[in-house]
Amino acid sequence: MSFADSLGDAGRKRGRMYAYGACLCGCVSEVMLDTSAIIILFMAMLGGGDMLMMLVNSFTGLLCMFLYIPSVWIIARTGPKRAVRYACFTGCLGYLMMACAPWFGPLKVWAAVIGCLIYCLQRSLYGACWYPLLDVFLRPQDRGAFFGTLRFMYYTFTGALFFLIGLAMGKNPPYWLMQSVIALAGLLILGRNYFTSKFPDDPGAVREMPDIRRSLGISMRNGPLTAYSVYACLLTIAFTSLGPLLFIYLRNHVGLRPGTVQIISAVGMGGHILGFLIYSRLLKKFGIKKLELAVHLSYVAAALALFGIDSGTAGFPAIAAGIFFLITFTGSIFGCNNSAEMLALARPGNKTMATAFVQTYTSFGAFISRGGVSLILGSTMLAPVWNLGGAVISRYQSIFLLCGVTAAVILVLIPTLPAVVPEHEDYYEPTR
Repeated sequence: MSFADSLGDAGRKRGRMYAYGACLCGCVSEVMLDTSAIIILFMAMLGGGDMLMMLVNSFTGLLCMFLYIPSVWIIARTGPKRAVRYACFTGCLGYLMMACAPWFGPLKVWAAVIGCLIYCLQRSLYGACWYPLLDVFLRPQDRGAFFGTLRFMYYTFTGALFFLIGLAMGKNPPYWLMQSVIALAGLLILGRNYFTSKFPDDPGAVREMPDIRRSLGISMRNGPLTAYSVYACLLTIAFTSLGPLLFIYLRNHVGLRPGTVQIISAVGMGGHILGFLIYSRLLKKFGIKKLELAVHLSYVAAALALFGIDSGTAGFPAIAAGIFFLITFTGSIFGCNNSAEMLALARPGNKTMATAFVQTYTSFGAFISRGGVSLILGSTMLAPVWNLGGAVISRYQSIFLLCGVTAAVILVLIPTLPAVVPEHEDYYEPTR
């Protein structure tokens, strides 16, 4: 009997409640940077250009790419709960520095960039702790419903919050409003530490030794884990830039007002909400194999749709919001699939390294995607506009086309996924 089984229904429910609390406290800062337009709009108010706005969105991928695996060593030395404490205080500091950026005068843009960098420093440490902490009280049969419910709460809360913020922002939001929102998001991170400290502890658990080479070797020899990691990395390269690039396109090329851009980003939260709400039912009805294929095809369709429309298209803002809704809905399904597959592929006794291994690959993909787009926007690699059959295509639309074509090419890797070929010698405990 596993420790999760021994907890009983009441113990497992209590663990899930604390996990929901930790999630709600930390989700505002994460969504604000990853999915919302607030940080991008704040950087624009400070005077940051397209390249810099895209660059701050690549920090998470850049740092996590290098820090996920070293984070395993820190966790082994300190224990996951103490590591979470360090991560939460660092994240709070970074957001508070971003909120204070306008007070740095001519250095205000760089103060915001450094604050964002400090926040992103801790994300790999927290991320490497999260799944092993959940695995203490989460059984394989509980994963689908848990991750769907968790992320449904996550985006319902942030979607409602950011929609109200978008209404309050209007055409020219004042500095104090943006600073207050960012500072509140930073302070909420401390609540994540409180709830995580209440998670159940397995008294019989043996702390994994910080033998990075051995643990990494186990993960690298796990064929299904490696195959899934490579696939997730490449798909992440294709789709991660779509959201932030859309916000920059709407604000700087189309010229929509900040409040409208933020409302579109809040509409996208609805895609997350719906996806997480129905994920467990979709998983039960179709299975993870069909969901992974559907996710991939949806990303191809969304990227090509963004290429195919422009500001002259009738009802353009509503269509853009609808496409972003599809992107976020698809992202929610991908996130749940990814969480379930990480735990399914992680060998017992090597879960921290295995989950860090997968997240290193996806972080690399996120950095290549957003960092690459940042370099493209900051260079003369693409013409500002070009003609195609009488239509004027912007450089933003060119990048959307590149993302769609890349995702289409990666379809050839679908047969390598463990969910497609689940019978093999390596470890795989799929979600039931």
